[in-house]
Amino acid sequence: MEVHTFLLQLLAILVTARIMAEVANSLGAPGVIGELAAGIVIGPSLLGWVEINQVILLLAEIGVIMLLFEVGLETDFGKLIDAGRKAITVAIGGFIGPMIAGFALAHWLFDLSLIASLFIGGTLTATSIGITVRTLSGVHRQHSVEGQITLGAAVLDDILGVVLLALLYEFSITGEINWINA
Repeated sequence: MEVHTFLLQLLAILVTARIMAEVANSLGAPGVIGELAAGIVIGPSLLGWVEINQVILLLAEIGVIMLLFEVGLETDFGKLIDAGRKAITVAIGGFIGPMIAGFALAHWLFDLSLIASLFIGGTLTATSIGITVRTLSGVHRQHSVEGQITLGAAVLDDILGVVLLALLYEFSITGEINWINA
């Protein structure tokens, strides 16, 4: 990719995402909704102004790393610990509900195999902590009691989801669950 093409794509990403975030905010929605919509609009799905390539994927990965790093910087560990029991309760509900619903729909409605249905249920358990934090920050609630409960639950959901998917992957390959290899 030529440098000027990349710079034009980067400019299109930044300007469109910022404008659409402001539009979303003016409508009372979190800015992250506008940013997601910007990717759909200028990406390959609609206008095709931005193509998916290695450079864009690398920048996206760096962006996710920086977002999660910022989450860590802004996390009040004491408040997170204080929210512990409530966060665990919310996390269990946020894990079990999507797991059961995803599994049931995949297995009984779409007649998928047991392992495929478990994978679908498992993928639905993981939250997007980055979007959760951006949304909480957008409404200035990330340091509130409910924000800390939500953040704690999201972290636990992600941990449980990753462990579950690792175990399911191990099971799909070997036919058994081995905690060491997963």
